[in-house]
Amino acid sequence: MDQGGFTLVEIALALVVIGLLLGGILKGQEMITNAKVRNLADQGSAIKAAYFAFQDRYRALPGDYGQATTNINGATGDGNGNGQINIAAELCAQLP
Repeated sequence: MDQGGFTLVEIALALVVIGLLLGGILKGQEMITNAKVRNLADQGSAIKAAYFAFQDRYRALPGDYGQATTNINGATGDGNGNGQINIAAELCAQLP
C-alpha cells in the first residue's frame, strides 16, 4: 500500500521558503519605516535652514517682519517687528 504525503525534506524546504518570505517582508517594512523617519528628520532640517535663511536675509523673524508686504511677493500683512510672533495678528496676516 503506497501512502501519499510529504517527506521530511519537502516539509523542511517549504518551511525555509516561508521563513525567507517572512524575513523579506519584515525587512521591507523596516526599510519603509526607516525611510519615513529619515524623511521627517530631513524636513525638520529644511525648516530650520529656511528659518535661519530668512533671518539672515531680512534680519527679522518669519511672521514678524515689518516690511513683508513691501519686500516679499505674496505677503498680505506686515509684522510689528517686536521680535515676537503674535499668533492672532502676525502669523495669520501673512498667510497667502
